[in-house]
Amino acid sequence: MTHCWSCNWSGYLEEMKSLLGKGSGKVNGNYYANAQKKQQDEHKAKDYVPMLPDDFREIDAETRSWLYPIYPFKTQEEQLQFIDHFHPANLLSRHPKSRPLITTTQLASLQSMVQRYIQAMKLSPDIIIQEGVMCAWMKQNADDPKSEDPKGVEMVPAIAYCNYLDGKIINVKFRSVQQHPITGEWSKLFCQVSPTKPCAPYGIDSINLLRPDAQPIRQLIITEGEKDRLTLMTCGFPYVLSIANGASTNIEESHEAFDEWIQQAGEIIICGDTDRPGRRLVKLLIEQYQTRAKVTTLPQGKKDISEVYEAFGSQEVKRIIAEAQGISDADIYDLSEHKEDILAIMMGNYDRGYEVGMGELTDGIFHPTSEGGLIILTGRPNSGKTDFLNCLMAHLMYHNQKRVAFFSFEKPIKGKHVREIARIALGVRNTEDMDGAESPEEARQENRKVLDFLSEHMVDFDTKTRLPDSNYIIGMMEAMMNRKKQKIDYLVIDPYVFINMTEGGSRATETEKVRLMLTKLQAWSRTRHIWTVVVAHPRIQYKDGHEAFPPLDIYSVAGSAQWANLADFLLTVNRISKPEEGKMFTIVEMLKVRDQEFCHPGKVYYVRQPCGRYDERESENDCIAEAMQGKVLAKDDEPWKGILSVEC
Repeated sequence: MTHCWSCNWSGYLEEMKSLLGKGSGKVNGNYYANAQKKQQDEHKAKDYVPMLPDDFREIDAETRSWLYPIYPFKTQEEQLQFIDHFHPANLLSRHPKSRPLITTTQLASLQSMVQRYIQAMKLSPDIIIQEGVMCAWMKQNADDPKSEDPKGVEMVPAIAYCNYLDGKIINVKFRSVQQHPITGEWSKLFCQVSPTKPCAPYGIDSINLLRPDAQPIRQLIITEGEKDRLTLMTCGFPYVLSIANGASTNIEESHEAFDEWIQQAGEIIICGDTDRPGRRLVKLLIEQYQTRAKVTTLPQGKKDISEVYEAFGSQEVKRIIAEAQGISDADIYDLSEHKEDILAIMMGNYDRGYEVGMGELTDGIFHPTSEGGLIILTGRPNSGKTDFLNCLMAHLMYHNQKRVAFFSFEKPIKGKHVREIARIALGVRNTEDMDGAESPEEARQENRKVLDFLSEHMVDFDTKTRLPDSNYIIGMMEAMMNRKKQKIDYLVIDPYVFINMTEGGSRATETEKVRLMLTKLQAWSRTRHIWTVVVAHPRIQYKDGHEAFPPLDIYSVAGSAQWANLADFLLTVNRISKPEEGKMFTIVEMLKVRDQEFCHPGKVYYVRQPCGRYDERESENDCIAEAMQGKVLAKDDEPWKGILSVEC
């Protein structure tokens, strides 16, 4: 028995059509691999109901039976209330797995060990009592394999960070307070009990909308660990949350039920750890609270705010919180702080760009500065986009000493790509013998000079191991610049359809993915003063009644109008190939120039030489006349030998 999967002659299976994204008419390279996950995400989105504070349940009686106060009871009434809730008379009969009430001597021993830890951490006993921190015996694997316990576990003292909501404990994190007898290091053993997932932020009850005597929350600090929260409270900060599961927490899910509570805060201070997981958590928190967040900077060598407190005291902690920087502060251009820079510009002292090297006509439509940004190049299939771009980049390398990096998926054999750039520089079609002008040995010497030059000015990335996304491309660029200790001036991505657009997740439309990708590339390019050139294909077009394609406009790029909106330069390449009419030339039209002080939108005609150079001409008639006469101007065929000898 066979089954025919129908494609309706449209290029993808009808049975899979329902899984295509809205507004998209194509299946990307990893479409089938992600189809099932995408369908599951959409199903979840339809059924998903946001969490509310009332969804969090109290810990069970068994877990409560583990807990004891760290400090002795002040009154007999307090002791009776504690026993009634944590160790009622009928507890073991109703909950056989509960632990029996320990003796007074055992409790005093446990309290003494946990108090010693609190004293070593310099935490305030008043804060410990106020926040309902408790102590317990927790299990750990026994060091001795011959332990009498058949399960190979032993009981160790632990501090119990109890998280409250409406006065009830909704989760507890137990952390061992054992200290190594030789190194003096404190144990990192911990376990957590929470009947509700995800866990709520530790300390959430402190910002409860219904808390008694509620005061406006001017400042809310979010930190990584429970101890860090108590450290900050010891230093005098009343409103502090710590992340439920540390650096591995899904912030959006954990904070979802309490979003309205967190919104009370006038500002949010992110005080994270300095190790790699901690920095990742800081990044996630910034994304979650971008408009109000400030970020602390810890002293060199200190992993978290508790280490700072132990080493330098509360005044240093207060200074660090007070000097937390707003993440958008750098985005505010304060005229009073930039008076001298502005005055220099007003007096004409600023970057006026540079000539590309292809001629005055080209400079009239493309005259870049060193600021960096986003260049979008488009054109119909087989119009010579990559070919023209090779020539443009060769001119920038040879005539301006610019360094260029290629993510060129159109040129999978990188050696051949380098040869194409070399042909343009040498002005020859055949590099084996320089078009018959040199012996193989002489040609080898010339090729070696070109290769030495390109080794200092050109980088070709070979992405065989994965389908790159924008983060991977940026990461590779940063790594390469750090390794070679050289700045890159131009990054070429040719074409963008080979990029895995991960921005926005599975629910984002193609338009949104394009916007996020381009925004990220543009922001990075401007920060690093790099021009990023992205080759994009136009939408599918149909010939008019005269068997000709309509001209491309600024919004012709496939996928999104954001290509035009975000581009600093947007140009099209159109190859005219009508040999019977003498029309063998290329038209490059600049459709958008963001800063038009030095160049403007317009078109330039080019004649392509056998070596791969594109040489500008005044008009279409000049191109036709040259083609009909079959001549090549001398300057269009001369090698750039003088430039090749320039030392880098």
